[in-house]
Amino acid sequence: MDRQRSRLPPAVRVGQILDAALQEFSQAGYAGARMDDIAQRAGLSKGGLYAHFASKEAVFEALLARHLSPPRLDVDAIVDGAATPRDLAERIADHLHLSLANPAMVSTMRLLLAESGRVPHLAARWRQETAAAHEADLGRLLARAHARGLCRDGVALDQPWLLLAPVVHTIVMAALFGQDERIPLPERRQAHVAMICELLAPEAQASRPRRPAGARSAS
Repeated sequence: MDRQRSRLPPAVRVGQILDAALQEFSQAGYAGARMDDIAQRAGLSKGGLYAHFASKEAVFEALLARHLSPPRLDVDAIVDGAATPRDLAERIADHLHLSLANPAMVSTMRLLLAESGRVPHLAARWRQETAAAHEADLGRLLARAHARGLCRDGVALDQPWLLLAPVVHTIVMAALFGQDERIPLPERRQAHVAMICELLAPEAQASRPRRPAGARSAS
């Protein structure tokens, strides 16, 4: 058994370690979790664990990267494949809702919310490298959609985070709920699509005055 385990590819072994770490962090919290206990859950010696991760912080950071880093938006594919504003809204919602049904993602977000005060630099890095990057992608997507006539010059073009807000709310509520409580994800996705349609629909251009070209700050 030990020989078979020792032959596992590094990626598989790291996956086992992170599965064990998620259980240990969820049970003991960041401060209470120990590398020895993570190693035991993963069926490794402490030395075997340190061969992959130098510290508990490195394990926690890897967990954030694994479960809280959604794939980047393929702006060209989403916009160019949309024939109508409704198509665009559906494609955006499909991408943003991909990870909501993943219990590991919810558990990891619960950890981040609970432990951000103990590891503020990791929480800040996640915000900068993941959340902010996703918002910037949405800004580029909306600018391209506007150029194609799929998006009006409205508030969403200036504040792309508005399109993320329903997903963030769902994630936070799922993290706060107990394990037996379930959020109706299909209904939330449907409402999210309706909200995006209302924000983006290229009706008569916004009643607000147009700004000079170049006045909009880059997202």
